[in-house]
Amino acid sequence: MTARSSLPRTYRISPGRITGVLVATGLALPAALIPILADDLMPGWAKGLTVALLLAFVGWMVFAARHLSTSADLKGIRVRGYVRDRRIAWEDIQDIRAVPNPGAGMARGAPDTISYAYRRDGRRLQLFYVDDNHVRVDQEIGALRAAWEELRGEGWSEDAEAVRSIDRRQAREEAATTALSWSIMSVLGFIVLAVALLLTDSLFLGLHWFFAGPVLVFLAVWLVGRYRSR
Repeated sequence: MTARSSLPRTYRISPGRITGVLVATGLALPAALIPILADDLMPGWAKGLTVALLLAFVGWMVFAARHLSTSADLKGIRVRGYVRDRRIAWEDIQDIRAVPNPGAGMARGAPDTISYAYRRDGRRLQLFYVDDNHVRVDQEIGALRAAWEELRGEGWSEDAEAVRSIDRRQAREEAATTALSWSIMSVLGFIVLAVALLLTDSLFLGLHWFFAGPVLVFLAVWLVGRYRSR
């Protein structure tokens, strides 16, 4: 299959996920609005303004979910973002990669893998919906890379400095993700240790030091990762 036969390709949020967004919004809105409307101490104008801002924000979130998209054609890749559209020509792309999502553990239902197109200067452009929630990432990245390799032109050459910049950035993000995972896992350990020391009257440090423990674990693991990625 050639690039001409595999293009254009378009990636949007699936109808099922849009329905999920609408249902979740419908369930969450009353829970957010009732305390505001029931607050007798809040002036009427403040209630009205708060409700209007909340509804505007929710409406914008639903609009953004439907508006965001990624498409690829014979000229390059186009990404419709939150505010503006951006296009990058095939010859200006340095690489296309699928990478672990640093925010995967922060939001329920967030994809584990997301994708980027990297410019010649090392800057990156997220390819919305080219993720493991919506597509088979390996298959789609393979198709996009095949199109890029065919359409980037004979004069294209790899920029060694850009590749190093991309690799360093990915290594830093992986170090931060690893550090966050270790920090979260250490929370239970520090809680168990603090309780055990309290029960045996052996607590030799203030409890605030045990709450600071996960932060210290994060910093230690992150610094080691940064050092290794240099």
